[in-house]
Amino acid sequence: MFKNIIALVFAAATASASFYVRDTDTDFSMRVEQAMANVTGTGVTGNFTFLPIPGQTGLRVSINVSGLKQGIQYPFHIHVNLMPENGNCTATGGHLDTYGIKTANAAYNCDKTKPLATCEIGDLAGIAGNLTANANGQATLTFNDPIITFGNNKTTILGHSIVVHNPDNTRLACGNIIGFVRKNPSTSGSHTGSSQTESDSDNTGSNTKSSGASSAAMSAALAIMAAAIAL
Repeated sequence: MFKNIIALVFAAATASASFYVRDTDTDFSMRVEQAMANVTGTGVTGNFTFLPIPGQTGLRVSINVSGLKQGIQYPFHIHVNLMPENGNCTATGGHLDTYGIKTANAAYNCDKTKPLATCEIGDLAGIAGNLTANANGQATLTFNDPIITFGNNKTTILGHSIVVHNPDNTRLACGNIIGFVRKNPSTSGSHTGSSQTESDSDNTGSNTKSSGASSAAMSAALAIMAAAIAL
């Protein structure tokens, strides 16, 4: 019974996600309602989800990474460049630091009580602490980051990537951050903020916005309801 419930929850989440699409129009960053990054590396997989915080600035970050070693601390950051198609995490460049907080002339010390003045925009671990895996090699973490946004070109996470590091700061896994908007913007609340000026190059390619996709999602939802009743 428990396994059936877990399967239904996963299916429901998949159906719900199908109501969101990537977009590339000029006001894309103004309409983003959530962003995701799937990270991969040798034996490591995981996902990062970013959502607005009701009534607050910043974004809520939820993380689930598997394939780690128990008790080891893994830093994680937003990096400047997108991960290329070959999955080379080194190509993602350095940490996102649009305000130049980290310099060669002073020791870097992110103080989460003064994040905008002391932390790199991409230093998620500085705000929340490193990832630490349990006995199953899984690390989960949810926290609010008061700096990052979808819309402001100085603090936006769009068009950048996530990198999970080994304790020695070598790069273990990475993935691109992708923004999503609702298929029907008139039924969703817009996420306000300054428009993004840099290109969100990860969102290239055509986007399917046909009603067929919505119908498929609805059918999936109905199937989930029927299965739940049969339990």
